[in-house]
Amino acid sequence: MVVIIGLLIGLLLGLFSNVPIPSNLVPYLAVFTVVGIESLTSSYRALQQDEFEPEKFLIEFFANIVIAVLLTALGNQIKFDFALVVAFIFAYKIFRNVSLISRQIYLLWKAWRTGRSEEQKLEQTGDSQPGAE
Repeated sequence: MVVIIGLLIGLLLGLFSNVPIPSNLVPYLAVFTVVGIESLTSSYRALQQDEFEPEKFLIEFFANIVIAVLLTALGNQIKFDFALVVAFIFAYKIFRNVSLISRQIYLLWKAWRTGRSEEQKLEQTGDSQPGAE
């Protein structure tokens, strides 16, 4: 809960503060944002599957940051927009993670609904039989 409150406070501060960002750093900010969102979605998916390991999360997060920044810097040196390519790759991973998360939520909802309907059937059959308690 503290993490969500911190994210909301940071989001509100970022939206309402006017901090000038140099134009040469904008591609890096975009890459950092996309890599961060991808890390959050992949870690949430790992939490749902009981496979989350904090050390693995940190290593993957920093490795993704380093690779993305190096590709963006290389693109700036050769005058090619690698930041766009990096953003495309991480956006694909974000959509894949969100798809898997929504599928998992759907399966949980379906199992809950099936279990609930089976309980109602048992209650109905139990009520209709005399002496069944």
